[in-house]
Amino acid sequence: MKRKMLSRLMAASLAAIMTVGMAGCGGDDGSSSNASTPSDSGSSEASTPSDSGSADASDEASSAEGGEEGAATVRIDPNTGAPFDLGGMEIIIADWWSGDGTPAEATTEFAEAQQEYQQWLQETYNFTMVQKTYAGWGWGEGSIGEAFVQAATSGTDENIIWVLTNSAATAADVNQGLMYDITKLDGDVIDLSAEKWTQNGEMENWTVNGGVFGFVPGRSEPRGGLYFNKTVLKDAGIDPETIYDMQANGTWTWDAWVDIMKQVQRDTDNDGQIDVYGCVQNNGGMVQMCYRSNGGNLVSKDESTGKYVLTADTDAVRDGLHFAIDTVTNQYFLNYGNEDGSNWEEYKERFMNGEAAFMFDDAYCAYSNGWLSTDPRNVDFGYVMFPKGPNATDYVTNVSNNVYALPASYDDEKARKLMFALDVWTDDVPGYAGYYGLKDQLYEGMRDTRSVDETIEMMATRGVYDINSIVPNFDVNNDFLYQLGVGADVDAILEQNLAAWQTAVDEFNASLGL
Repeated sequence: MKRKMLSRLMAASLAAIMTVGMAGCGGDDGSSSNASTPSDSGSSEASTPSDSGSADASDEASSAEGGEEGAATVRIDPNTGAPFDLGGMEIIIADWWSGDGTPAEATTEFAEAQQEYQQWLQETYNFTMVQKTYAGWGWGEGSIGEAFVQAATSGTDENIIWVLTNSAATAADVNQGLMYDITKLDGDVIDLSAEKWTQNGEMENWTVNGGVFGFVPGRSEPRGGLYFNKTVLKDAGIDPETIYDMQANGTWTWDAWVDIMKQVQRDTDNDGQIDVYGCVQNNGGMVQMCYRSNGGNLVSKDESTGKYVLTADTDAVRDGLHFAIDTVTNQYFLNYGNEDGSNWEEYKERFMNGEAAFMFDDAYCAYSNGWLSTDPRNVDFGYVMFPKGPNATDYVTNVSNNVYALPASYDDEKARKLMFALDVWTDDVPGYAGYYGLKDQLYEGMRDTRSVDETIEMMATRGVYDINSIVPNFDVNNDFLYQLGVGADVDAILEQNLAAWQTAVDEFNASLGL
């Protein structure tokens, strides 16, 4: 039904284009309406400028459909008074995972509507857009990072919007002046105050001296949380639904989690050995989530000065680390690890076998093609936010978005066209305002709807960004996370890293002129 409505809305908007286009041309006998260089008008309205004398495209589309909600609105170029015309640009969103860019088969109503809408966008604004693998992951030889640097330093004739890793190497490109400042386009083709650009926090993270060099349109991808094996919980006399209920009423805390693990963990055959443990996980990720869930972070950003500040030596972080090791790891963690770490992924098998009630991992494990959802054992599991610590005000997850960027070698006209295309490409599909398309994959992969409707919905707006990930020479793995295992001395390990981390933060601030 919605697809039929979308088709009619698209047709109405195409009719509106003809009306607006003829008025915008002003009888100039077929002259091109290609976007020109940005003007100082500051207008980014989707309707025709009031002094152009042409019809309002959005009014045309709405009236043609009797004012139906969700009509596609034709965007007008403030420089021409006519619909944007990108002149047949072939645009690539370059990443390291999308293959040849062939659209996946639409298996949901929303996916069908989205593909139809994107086709309408390309016809309306005269461009093509494809997201595809352009190079490999990272910043080494043959990587997307290397290709970006090449484009930023030597230029490229291709029309590419780059997707880069969220890393210190990306931050180094900002320091070296290799990234385009998109604030130059604010108020023209994009509105950087719009929720689509602000809700994930990436613009703030990539703002340096007033310029914005990295950005992500839309919500953050959901990340780390707690999976729970419903069968294991039921065998211990626990109703799995009560975990969702606690999450909903705000009582899903560290203490509540420990109480359940205490009840679950037991020797089921009376041989003196524990058979079912409280939890199992990729330990480093769980440790980080413990201090995040307590309101702590290793590095923070001073809003008043823009400087980066080391905040690892705070009660929120220390208490989170002690909870992770002294309580969870030492008392309830199924420790399966080899000294060389070669079997680090074994936690997955242990969880699926029912040897532990809880498992910390990312939401993508339960996408429609994720390892959890495709395992033939078809384990019945649920998924909740990580419980909150005593210093926290709400549940959080981690944010690890792949950052969009343009190279500084692009002139303003090219950047203007590319950002316009990306802006409309990532707008809501008409008739699906605010719809979170990623939930479709999770409905297919998760075992219940509460994990999607409640947990994933929370994750989309409660992400915590690990700022230390963009600080060069800030080693959070070898001398820190990899040392925080069973029986570890939390305070000693933290203390031995503070001096080096402070130096890294100071050098980073200096490199940014802060």
